Amino acid sequence: MIKTTLVLLCVAGLMPLLRRRSAAERHLVWAAGLSAAALLPLLSLLLPPWAPDWARQIMSALPSPFETGSLSAPGQTADIVVRATGLESPPSALVNLLPLSWVVGTAVVLFLLAAAAFNLARLALAAQPVSDPRLTQLAADVARTLHVKRPIRLLQCARGIIPMTWGIRRPRVMLPASAAGWSDDRTRAVLAHELAHVRRGDWFVHMLAELCCAIYWFHPLFWIAKRGLCRESEHAADDEVIGLGMNEGDYAAHLLEIVRAAQAPARAWSPTVAMARPSHLQRRFTALLNACANRGSVTWGKAAAAVGITLLVVLPLGAMTARGLSMNIEIRTANLPAITEAAAPVSDRHAAPAVRNVRVAGLPGAAGAVSLPEVVEYTTPPLYSDQARSRGIQGIVTVGARVNVDGTVSDTRLVRGLGFGLDQNALVALRQWRFRPGQRAGVPVAMDAEIDVEFSLSNEAVNELIANDMATRVGPGVTAPQAVRVFGLWPRRPKVQGTVVLDVVLLEDGTPKIVRVLQSLDPELDESAIRNFEQWRFSPAMKNGRAVKVRMNAEVHFHG
Repeated sequence: MIKTTLVLLCVAGLMPLLRRRSAAERHLVWAAGLSAAALLPLLSLLLPPWAPDWARQIMSALPSPFETGSLSAPGQTADIVVRATGLESPPSALVNLLPLSWVVGTAVVLFLLAAAAFNLARLALAAQPVSDPRLTQLAADVARTLHVKRPIRLLQCARGIIPMTWGIRRPRVMLPASAAGWSDDRTRAVLAHELAHVRRGDWFVHMLAELCCAIYWFHPLFWIAKRGLCRESEHAADDEVIGLGMNEGDYAAHLLEIVRAAQAPARAWSPTVAMARPSHLQRRFTALLNACANRGSVTWGKAAAAVGITLLVVLPLGAMTARGLSMNIEIRTANLPAITEAAAPVSDRHAAPAVRNVRVAGLPGAAGAVSLPEVVEYTTPPLYSDQARSRGIQGIVTVGARVNVDGTVSDTRLVRGLGFGLDQNALVALRQWRFRPGQRAGVPVAMDAEIDVEFSLSNEAVNELIANDMATRVGPGVTAPQAVRVFGLWPRRPKVQGTVVLDVVLLEDGTPKIVRVLQSLDPELDESAIRNFEQWRFSPAMKNGRAVKVRMNAEVHFHG
């Protein structure tokens, strides 16, 4: 719906810029925009996905609603699994009602249109073919002048109606009972207007617009587009009449008299193209009496160009997607495996600081009046992944980063790593540390530094205890958090398929804080999982009516 809305907004915004163009051209733009907007959802399903980087970056900044409960097909592996609690959360009743609401709304709109078509059929059955040779001769002359070659069936209704036309292969033009007493000028004006609709194919376009509004009844821009389409079709038909030599003032007078004489005005829900809808008259009079108005028609070349431009826009837009892989999301809330725990510490000693060395480019060792950045807040220790712990890997991960004047870290990058998830865990921890900024001549300055982060199995258990103190597990008496907004910029085609498992602390405001990578897949995919999950937003976990921090695991599955 986002792309459909953008198309209709662009067309509506373009209309003021086209006010000096002819009504026929504006009608063509409305028709092209309405067709493109209606086809976009279908093309998005039929066309192969196309995910350019710039489009994915734009779409990733837009929030998307999230439904708790399983959104994946039975037996299909979900892309993201949040292990949170042992309580089941039923899906929202409102979400279940949305498809039913759409079906009911579409059925109501189609019923109203069908009722109007039924009334028109009854009116047509009661009408009599026009037998007046003067009217038939005038109709033949106007049809010849407008190059209308299809056979026209003229009908005359016993009631006082507004002239109208409908049909494709054999169009029908219905005139009121008073048409026999009209002057030749008025008859010629009415017939020219209705046959202009026939030549332009306005009835077919009008019915397609009605069908679009029935399908997208909930979208106000479709109704606005349909009104603009109908309004411009009437102006374009008026311009055709003026182009045949009719005086603008005389034609406006004929319109006014026809509306006054009509016993029942044209209805809003009408499967016809009526000559003089009262709601449009004021604008039509203004346009008719404007001596500088552009009254040009649309040539076949312009129509072909409009179709080509529409296809050039709608086909890539329909295929465009913000993500290169399908994304199903599931919240697991029952029968969860236990969250992995580290081995118990062998002693009560405190963990040795993980930072082994800080270097600044061009300043090896002591550098006189220059002091290097120092860690002052070490709240999140670098933790082991399951693979690294099982393999007994120890060593140094070197991270390049910019330590800002306020002590925060930005522009982190891996200089030298150990693999198996330890590199990403070093980056995760480092981004949450606070530094005392480096100084030059006693003045704090931002510095690009290389920081050595040590991973040692002898400190691993104590570091786990530090991390566990950050939050409590979800359990009895704790209301489970629920995901409410999902953001993310995912890779178009992952290099490998598999699962990244994250250890997450959910803060009191529902913001996730990544603690570490428990199970690594690929450095790039590990980083993608971390970066994207950090943008998620949850409803906070509640305990005794108070928001609390909770600890949970998140699985991110990557597949093609």
